[in-house]
Amino acid sequence: MEACSLKNSLKIFVDTFHKYSNISGNKDALNRREMKTLLNKEMPHFIKNSKDLKNVSHLFEELDTNQDADVDFKEFAVMIARVVMETHEKMHENAPPGQGHSHGPGLEGPVKGKCGQ
Repeated sequence: MEACSLKNSLKIFVDTFHKYSNISGNKDALNRREMKTLLNKEMPHFIKNSKDLKNVSHLFEELDTNQDADVDFKEFAVMIARVVMETHEKMHENAPPGQGHSHGPGLEGPVKGKCGQ
């Protein structure tokens, strides 16, 4: 299996959510502390470069649509979709000049390694 396949990326997305949701309390949702830890450890460049992630407290309130003081997987997936869309826009802004459809770095900044080539 290709290391950077969409299938593998989705598994990583789910596994990462549960890595942090299993820290305390509801094992199927993130509390404020778990959400902040996840964002700081897994997405530090995104927090720094994203207009949506700058204020974690406000983001948490916005994502917690059922107002149960946790962010469940569906609510978390909304955030990921927003980050993906914002990253895509940034990639187009940073695209090298020229013809065709090209992308530059996204919110994560320049990426090194196998997946970010």
